[in-house]
Order: sequence, then structure tokens, then C-alpha cells
Amino acid sequence: MPKANLYLDMIDFSSYFSDHECKKCGAQSCKDLVDKLGRGDWRPADLELQRDKIKAIELAMNSGGVLPEVPQLQLPRPVPAGLLELNDPQPGDPVLVTGNSEFTQLVLTAVLSTTLSPFFVLFCDTRGDTLDMAIILKSFTPERIKESIERENLSKKAKTSSLILPGLAAKLKDDIKLATNWPVELGPVCAAELPLFFNDRWLPPEDCV
Repeated sequence: MPKANLYLDMIDFSSYFSDHECKKCGAQSCKDLVDKLGRGDWRPADLELQRDKIKAIELAMNSGGVLPEVPQLQLPRPVPAGLLELNDPQPGDPVLVTGNSEFTQLVLTAVLSTTLSPFFVLFCDTRGDTLDMAIILKSFTPERIKESIERENLSKKAKTSSLILPGLAAKLKDDIKLATNWPVELGPVCAAELPLFFNDRWLPPEDCV
């Protein structure tokens, strides 16, 4: 069976480097730095960067060893919709919004297993469609997200938090903000990019020993 597209090729490493960082590492440009990493000429551990960023780069580059292989399916695989409270989140901690496909849940929780940072994860009812199919089939909607927020009493649990949408939902950002009356940020397309996206807010387990 063909494998599902996990959008690893959509990770834009260059957007996470400043010109100053790239030159400090000895690269001619940020593209040059990313190319050297991609070819294996340089290792993330060799870069003159903060330790947290190096860890995030390593995770994103080696995400094939973290993300589970999931099949490309034509039929939905629903799991119960609901709220996951990871690492004792408090009001103000990010709310990751996604759908209730079994495989979406597997991929996202695999990435989240690499951090001890606190998150709320809101699995909305998308009838079990994976996120990419939920966008196409319009089962990931502002109305469904609003219903999930109200059902989980999220306004009380995550007061002052922002909703972090998957990058595939970019066109829905304004409508979701209007429907929910919550601050909304657009996250990455690929789940493996989350450590880079959150940067120093993504705390690797070994930093908490």
C-alpha cells in the first residue's frame, strides 16, 4: 500500500536562520548553509548556534526515524475527538488544533513525544479524515473548531492561549479567528517542523533531568 505524504519536503529550514547566524557558521548565505546540511557536508552539531536550535534541526532532519509510517488511505479512520493535555499545560500555553484521524494522531503524538514542553492538543471532529483530506473535503471547519472549544471548556483551561493551526489550513485562518474569537497563529505544514517553529519553547527531555 502506498505511504501517506507527511510533507517532509515542505520543511523550510532556511526560514529559521538569520543572515547573521548563517555567516557566523561560515556559510555564504542561508541557502548555502541549508544545502551543506542537506548534502551532509556539515552536521547540525557543528554549527555555531544555540543548543535548542541544533536539537530542533537534528530532529527535523532525522524525522524519518521519529515519524511512523502510515498508509495512504481512501477511507477515514476516526478516533475520539477531544482534548489532550500534554505535560501539565497551563493557561497561556499553545493549543495545537488538528483533526481526529487515527494517523494524524499517530504522527503528531510521535513528534510531541520528543518534548517536555506543555501543550494543549485539540483533536476536532473531522469525521476521521486526515488533515490534508479534511481541508479538501471541508470537514476541518471554523464551526467544528468552535464546537470543540466549547465542548472541552477550553476558554477556562487555556485562557490567554493561542490556537496553532496546521499550515495546510492557511486559507481558513481568518475565518477561524472570526468564528472562535481566539488569537490564531499559523503553524508548519509538516509536524516534524514543530520543534523549529517553537524554537526555545520546545524543551527536549534531556534538558529536564
